Amino acid sequence: MERFSFIQHAAVLFLFALLLPLAAQANNEVSSIRVWQAPDNTRIVFDLKGPVQHQIFSLKDPDRLVVDLLNIDVKTDLSRMDISGSFINSVRGAKQNEKDYRIVFDLQKTLKPQSFVLPPNAQYGHRLVIDLIEKSKETVKTEKDLAPQVGRKGRTVIVAIDAGHGGEDPGASGPRGIKEKEIVLQISKALEKRLKKTKGITPVLTRTGDYFLSLTERPRIAKKEHNADIFISIHADAFTDPRAHGASVYALSRTGATSSAAQYLADKENQSDLIGGVRIDEKDSMVRNVIVDLIMEGSLEHSIYMGDRMLAEMGGVAKLHKPRVEQAAFRVLRSPDMISVLVETGFISNPGEAMRLADPSYQNKLVEAITNGLENYLKQYPVPGSYYATLKPVRASEHVIGSGDTLSSIASRYGVSVNSLKKANGLSSNSIKVGQKIKIPAS
Repeated sequence: MERFSFIQHAAVLFLFALLLPLAAQANNEVSSIRVWQAPDNTRIVFDLKGPVQHQIFSLKDPDRLVVDLLNIDVKTDLSRMDISGSFINSVRGAKQNEKDYRIVFDLQKTLKPQSFVLPPNAQYGHRLVIDLIEKSKETVKTEKDLAPQVGRKGRTVIVAIDAGHGGEDPGASGPRGIKEKEIVLQISKALEKRLKKTKGITPVLTRTGDYFLSLTERPRIAKKEHNADIFISIHADAFTDPRAHGASVYALSRTGATSSAAQYLADKENQSDLIGGVRIDEKDSMVRNVIVDLIMEGSLEHSIYMGDRMLAEMGGVAKLHKPRVEQAAFRVLRSPDMISVLVETGFISNPGEAMRLADPSYQNKLVEAITNGLENYLKQYPVPGSYYATLKPVRASEHVIGSGDTLSSIASRYGVSVNSLKKANGLSSNSIKVGQKIKIPAS
């Protein structure tokens, strides 16, 4: 037998290099398909063994979406897909050309399709995401539409309640299959119900069901659709050590995180877009120059004031993870003209705390504490023109020292003298420490 020449060896290796990717593609498969329904769109998520080439197009009379997947096998039963409550009436599919697969979605109405692929992350492997978006009804909200309800004693304060995670992004997981996205939606709905009974407040939810919203979409809904004054994002914490416990409140930081724990949490929460699925080229235009806006409007400072009061009330219901409001670069809190906090209701990774968080009676206690803290803030720092601005101002009886506080800044905030502060608290110097509580004397 003749030996292969060098050129023949090279030709074989070259041909093998060309065929190897095709062989890998031929082994690609769809392992499952999930459907999520939001108020104005249906999201279809394909779990894949590897990256896939695809094409989509729409057909009319009746409305259909056609998805062509190239060099792939479909290993999931399309007839068992849960499409209840979505804009999809039925699904069918068939092999094409012995290697490709076509799936047809029969739709309830004309929808605009958008598709993108996602690389693997800590939660999922390769995915193809298709969003079926309800066409705009061309109703433009005017300033009059967005104006808060106004009574004889001032307008109501609009409070946006944001249930974290949702849909593709389950958030943290606890024992017995408890999921953060479900717990925080329950707490958010309970908070909405409670605030509806609170005079001078109109609550709105950014997420009303089990579907995903990006970190920029959440504050956009709050401000652009509801003209919210206040934004409260509800979460449940998690850590590798199941002994970690306690509730906490966070605000945005324009410099750096106030602790390594705050930085860890912000990094984790900011992964939501990667897990839930956002187009790589999606622009985050809303956050441009936001930090400047926050400084100009004083929203950041007041976010800490409000968080302090919520934390003080929550301490009467739950153990606190941190005694003061922590700060870090939470993307969901980057919104101009809104007082924004992120409330971690407890550690879902702690078995005992997870059970309490799933208990409706405990949820209601947390809701009551958050409401009391919110009201305490609004009574002391009323939104201009609101119902609370018509009430007699309430002076705080005590103040929890936060990062950057000085006796002179606290005295200026409450309209008292430094000497009266020192006398009321038995202080011989101007030295104070973070987390310390000091009494506020009458002016």
